[in-house]
Amino acid sequence: MQAAVIYAPSDIRIESRAEPAPGPGEVLIRVRACGVCGTDHSLFTGGFPATYPVVIGHEFAGEVAATGPGVTGFKLGDRVTADPNNVCRCCDYCQLGALHLCENLRSMGVHRDGADAEYVIAPESNTYHIPDSLSYEQAAFTEPLACVVHGVQLAQVQPGDTVVILGAGGIGNLLAQVAAHAGAAAVIVSEPIAARRQRALENGATHAIDPTCQDAVAEVKRIRRIGADVVFEAAGNLGLQASAVRMARKGGTVVWFGCSPQDGTIQVNPFYVNDSELKIVGSFNNPFATGRALALLSSGAVRVDNLVSHRFGLADYLDVFRVWGGPDTLKLMVCVD
Repeated sequence: MQAAVIYAPSDIRIESRAEPAPGPGEVLIRVRACGVCGTDHSLFTGGFPATYPVVIGHEFAGEVAATGPGVTGFKLGDRVTADPNNVCRCCDYCQLGALHLCENLRSMGVHRDGADAEYVIAPESNTYHIPDSLSYEQAAFTEPLACVVHGVQLAQVQPGDTVVILGAGGIGNLLAQVAAHAGAAAVIVSEPIAARRQRALENGATHAIDPTCQDAVAEVKRIRRIGADVVFEAAGNLGLQASAVRMARKGGTVVWFGCSPQDGTIQVNPFYVNDSELKIVGSFNNPFATGRALALLSSGAVRVDNLVSHRFGLADYLDVFRVWGGPDTLKLMVCVD
């Protein structure tokens, strides 16, 4: 089979590998679509640690090609997606119920082979049926949407809230929709790329800020004098993470959602945080949210059909990060057909 394998930062190769065989309790999935994630970009730039070499990619959907011994819930041809994270269920964090913080976490496309390949292996326990109403591309949004569901839950978005989202790429567009679905009355996106701002407005954002010519903090305070109830930083940008603190109202919540460089630091005034009684929250992974994400997609409550800006064949994967971040980009999708 063909696969996109990352050997080190900036070193991705398209190579032939043997088709994997499912073991006990495992499912072999023929990949049809795999989204490109901010984590993938951070792997490429060296900002996120990985176990090299590894097949990259973890936001995917496809069909069951084979099942291992003991698998009873899936059969050949079933349309599926999967939670890409394997946990040990034995460490202190797993025993606390925080499986996504597992000390022995092994994530697809990071620590074990992922889905930018013709075939990928997933445990049956991590595999989910997808309805015929969803295309493979739409179903490939399940994993990032599950992360967003978790982030909005952590932020405790309430009906009537004002929510700010810094960055309106694929994740920012999903955050805008899920925040609105949770009851936010005002959803403000700040994004330098005009096409992304427009798409966010089409998908339910109520206001859009162009930070290249507007003071985002001042604009947020103009829309709501005291600031936002919740601010999501969705780009993994250190400067935005610092500025998010000034956009939240007293008693508000700041969620650092984007994948920032592992060695990055910012300066935050602790007096201001204390005096304003701000909550600064990290949001990592997608615990117990995959089923809920699929329900949102299946019901049409969250729209993703208008988020894919570029499609690549697997053989053209090396072009992905040449295009990444361009003025006409939104979600990049690898079509493995």
